[in-house]
Amino acid sequence: MVVGVDPRKIALLLAEVELFGELDEATRLAIAAQARRRVVERGQVLFWQDEPGESMFVLLEGAVKLVVSSRDGGVVELARLVAPASFGELAVLDGGPRSATAEAVERSTLVAITRAEVLRLVHSEEQVAEALLRLLGTMVRRTTRQVTDLALLSLPGRVAAKLLELAADPAGEGPARTRRLTQVELATMVGAARQSVNQAMRTLEARGYIRTAGRAVEILDPESLRRLAGG
Repeated sequence: MVVGVDPRKIALLLAEVELFGELDEATRLAIAAQARRRVVERGQVLFWQDEPGESMFVLLEGAVKLVVSSRDGGVVELARLVAPASFGELAVLDGGPRSATAEAVERSTLVAITRAEVLRLVHSEEQVAEALLRLLGTMVRRTTRQVTDLALLSLPGRVAAKLLELAADPAGEGPARTRRLTQVELATMVGAARQSVNQAMRTLEARGYIRTAGRAVEILDPESLRRLAGG
């Protein structure tokens, strides 16, 4: 848990984020001392798609989703980030508008780092520049995978792939259980209607691949899900 606003505690959590993990302690402390800490509740929007990007965020606790909206009201979830993670870098780097909306999916603690500070770090810390390149590469691969899944996978395959992704254990112990997840949210992730996702979930559960547990989903047969997802 993040307690108070002690920069030392924030610096320790920054060390767990790829973007700042290779910096020395003194540099992380300097970043933590200048960063603005925020606590947001579930459903609170951190920034909106198309608005100017003046800062990036480091997620210290909780979870955030990144979504894009069309003019006709359609919504697609691009990513769901669980602490520790960073987001909002793209608009900060190129000075353009936000490419997505960021919304907390549970009570979350974050720190905001200004564009000026990010650019200073890019120019002065080689590790930060390298980490940003890796993050941009991850974004491109994630987008490519989403487009490929939409084009080539059946809906049950897309649902299986997304559940495996959401249930992945950061400790490396394998898929186990998703965090809180509604079928409406899952539908926005896989580009389908909620009713169709409901049917796909029922099929996966009937086959013994998954089990719903309240708002979460338990993974019972990850290998079968991977085969269905084309893995």
